[in-house]
Amino acid sequence: MTIETPSAFLERHDEAVLDDLRSLLAQPSISATGEGIDDCATLVRQSCLEYGFDEAEIVETPGRPTIIAHAFADGEASEDESTVLLYGHYDVQPATATEWESPPFEPTLRDGPDGEARLYARGAGDNKGQWFAHLCAVRALRETTGVPTDVILLIEGEEESGSEHLEWLVRDRRDELDADVAFVADGPIDESGRPHVLLGSRGLLYVDIEATGANRDLHSGNFGGPVPNPATAVVELLASLRDETGQIALEGFHDDVRPLTDRDREILEAIPVDEEAVKADLGLSALATDTDDEYVERLLCRPNLNVAGLDAGYDGEGMKTVLPSRARAKIDFRLVADQDPDDVFDSLSRHVEERAPAGIDVTLSRVAAMAPQRTSADSPVVEPALRAVREGWNVDPILKPSLGGSVPTYVFADTLDVPCLVVPYANADENNHAPDENIALACFRAGARTTVALLEELSDADLE
Repeated sequence: MTIETPSAFLERHDEAVLDDLRSLLAQPSISATGEGIDDCATLVRQSCLEYGFDEAEIVETPGRPTIIAHAFADGEASEDESTVLLYGHYDVQPATATEWESPPFEPTLRDGPDGEARLYARGAGDNKGQWFAHLCAVRALRETTGVPTDVILLIEGEEESGSEHLEWLVRDRRDELDADVAFVADGPIDESGRPHVLLGSRGLLYVDIEATGANRDLHSGNFGGPVPNPATAVVELLASLRDETGQIALEGFHDDVRPLTDRDREILEAIPVDEEAVKADLGLSALATDTDDEYVERLLCRPNLNVAGLDAGYDGEGMKTVLPSRARAKIDFRLVADQDPDDVFDSLSRHVEERAPAGIDVTLSRVAAMAPQRTSADSPVVEPALRAVREGWNVDPILKPSLGGSVPTYVFADTLDVPCLVVPYANADENNHAPDENIALACFRAGARTTVALLEELSDADLE
């Protein structure tokens, strides 16, 4: 008797799988408002059980519920099997229907700009479509050659709101979530169209700065000069955060930055990037790099300070000679391996306190924080992951030391003490967080094949 291959099973059930994915995408699950969250959590649990998981539980947290599901290689837990932890999130960003070509919660199949079939819906790429590929892989293995490793699936409901309770949950359920490797399918593939394997992600610290002066807006002619200006104070504070070379000037900021190894630099040099194409696409005459500060290194392995927003005084047409009573700025730091958001916020607080001008009250509000994480390029999970992605996509993947953005991989690396990899399954133009979010069916199918191959590869790998 010939045993059907997992790939053949996936192909044979493709239409039914897409129907199930549409049902999942049609269910709103907006963490910011709570709309549809509980109903979606119930649907996720039900889907896990229908797709071959042995157990699935809705776990209540102080915030939105999380689903934890287990698929055992032998039908029951065993200490002899390798264990792979798969992470995703079922919550999505809000969506304004009038900005979409088709309603955001009415999944629509149509051709994308490249002429290839895509499924359009909020959450298609970020992140329901990506983790649903894991379910497809587990069912394909369960119905054919067998699940080769123990699998833990953790699907949270707060990622779009900062994953506020994820670390608490993983610590609380640490024994149940014990694994050999954590694997995250989130974000887009490389702009080149090739998949990539990311060894981690940069961290994040987001801070609001508010400066207040007089108790009301004033006429700049009648009061300007002797009355301190909050807008000027904010601008000068922002300017003081960088030194004359452009480096971030907070005391101790660079002390804990993990140095790049020779292997890290080899990986960076192998990453294809066309800086001229980037400038042309963005309409820029120059990038903020030089010969000693390469584009890819600065994007993936260097910390950064970004001014995300400024608000003060009058910005309408014509003129209004106002001395504003208040000014605000929003800034975000992208942090790299071994930097601590708590330490950075403390240093920023001291910096601002020392430089706040007389007559101006400056308040810092910590909005969000996420620690960075980077798995060593020499980890034994890297080569099996590269082989799995190559098999799933039928093309050589690009290995990268980090994601430029931030996902909560640090939770698994720090709390569970396991290597963690990020392998996106969505197309580069998935429009995540934007109107007409989508996932290319070719990417979704490649993702399911990749998870199949990953579980098979890791079952034979020496992960010690």
